[in-house]
Amino acid sequence: MELLWLSAGKPEDEQVREAQGHALDFYGRDELRQSPTEVFAEPRGPDVQVTRSRRIRKGRLQRYRWHSGYRCLDPGYQTQFDAWERNQWACAEAFRHKGTGHPTLICLHSWMTGYYQLQRRVYLARSLYRSGLDVIFPMLPFHGPRNPKGSMFGGQLFPGTDLQRTNEGFLQSIWDLRCLIRWLQESGSGPVGVMGMSLGGYVAALLPAVERELAFSIPTIPLVSLSDTLWSHGEGGTQRRVAEAQGITLETLLQVHAIHAPLNYKPLLPRERLMIVAARGDRVCPPSEIERLWQHWDQPKLHWFSGGHIAHFGRRNLFAEVRSFIDGVLRG
Repeated sequence: MELLWLSAGKPEDEQVREAQGHALDFYGRDELRQSPTEVFAEPRGPDVQVTRSRRIRKGRLQRYRWHSGYRCLDPGYQTQFDAWERNQWACAEAFRHKGTGHPTLICLHSWMTGYYQLQRRVYLARSLYRSGLDVIFPMLPFHGPRNPKGSMFGGQLFPGTDLQRTNEGFLQSIWDLRCLIRWLQESGSGPVGVMGMSLGGYVAALLPAVERELAFSIPTIPLVSLSDTLWSHGEGGTQRRVAEAQGITLETLLQVHAIHAPLNYKPLLPRERLMIVAARGDRVCPPSEIERLWQHWDQPKLHWFSGGHIAHFGRRNLFAEVRSFIDGVLRG
């Protein structure tokens, strides 16, 4: 992570320091944290293009593309944000059954991934599809096809050292997902829920605080506090030493990231429609962080599995638990 981010601009550069100061002044305002409707604008259903489609048993495997249309919370950053042209186009892959009314599971990928083939395997997509779910894999900002041309993977730009781009990237993530949910509803989908891993888990933990139409949310090995994670993993590293020399503290990061921090918002969904999945040996998103989200959400269903952030043992049992939870939500 540090090697990737160092190439995005050295923190000691004057221009970078000025951007950091502006980000703290703009996004760290108390009034923003107290007004989620100002932070998260209400979207409309997008004009979705089907760019690829082939038959699969009882349905079709399709690729979607639509113009994001996201407008930055900081209007002064819009031109710079729009310069990343490929990121202006949201995209997704979907396993969808024939007909309408099928419940839909939106699956969000981890940091530095964004390959459809990988996501199918990680989420056991065909098994979930055979169980009756439509399964959709959106790309988060600056990942997969949304990353600048020639880049090998996402993660360098979002989340990254640019505090403005990181904040706007999280807000765009929520915007794009809500647009997708609107389109799914308009096209005849049944209840729509979300499941996300790691970075995707962070977004899946934030979405229930914003989207009332969400049927359920299942953050899995989720990043719970971006600030705490960056600070703790940066201990002894070059980036943190430079940041501390400039007067940046953990409290500074918590303030600038507050507008998209799941722990700063109460979910709009009842605890019966929330589930958290965690790994006992996770050293990236440790159990102590997971328990913070669990307590914040009034102790919803919590499933522990063996392994760590990368190695997941007993995945079929894990997804059986997930499917059982979803069935319970859908039965009401």
